[in-house]
Amino acid sequence: MRKILITTILLVFGLLVILFFRGGSLPEPDLKRTAWLRNALASGKPVTIVALGDSITAGVHAPFTYLDRIGERLRSRYPTSRLILKNAGVPGDTAQRGLQRVEQDVVACKPDLVFIEFGWNDLKDGVSREDFEKALSSIVDRIRQSTSAKVFLLTTTQVNVVLANWKIKSRNKIIRRIAEEKDCGLIDVYRYFKVARKQGADLEELMSDDHIHPSAKGQQLIARAVLRELVP
Repeated sequence: MRKILITTILLVFGLLVILFFRGGSLPEPDLKRTAWLRNALASGKPVTIVALGDSITAGVHAPFTYLDRIGERLRSRYPTSRLILKNAGVPGDTAQRGLQRVEQDVVACKPDLVFIEFGWNDLKDGVSREDFEKALSSIVDRIRQSTSAKVFLLTTTQVNVVLANWKIKSRNKIIRRIAEEKDCGLIDVYRYFKVARKQGADLEELMSDDHIHPSAKGQQLIARAVLRELVP
């Protein structure tokens, strides 16, 4: 009996260790999903990238946006590329308001690649999980109905408010589920922030003075998360 108990304890301990380190690591990027992008950039074909989202995408309280940093890296890596970037981030927007402007701000640009980032304002404004999911799903559908763009969904950042971080997890589950069901790319930004903190990053430094919007370091972290899915 004692031997069985010891074996059980060791198995449970081993499982906890695995879960701990898995929580502090990042999934391998699916670079096959973005091979077309690297080929297009290398060949000098025009590539249009649109980022649709709220104030995080717009870069409120930061000197640059994650899209700016992505553009710099891709142009440096592919100097003959013909890259067109459009930042369609609007402070205060929910997924529903993003849906209302998806035609003019995304579809009209005839994009090749679209990043979509919503969630915090939906939580703040009391939008139900069901309505959030419906709006975000509809954004993906509208883009795919009218363009051949590849779509990536971004989960939320973390903020310097413990209760808010706990509440936003339900929205991130929805984002991950939509990405899986609709075969979208996923940039799990929330997980990147979590791993960065486990590795010693100070959340204060990743946030601007308002403790909500990403600082320059926060935007840089989002850019690294995205670029990890785009270029090896």
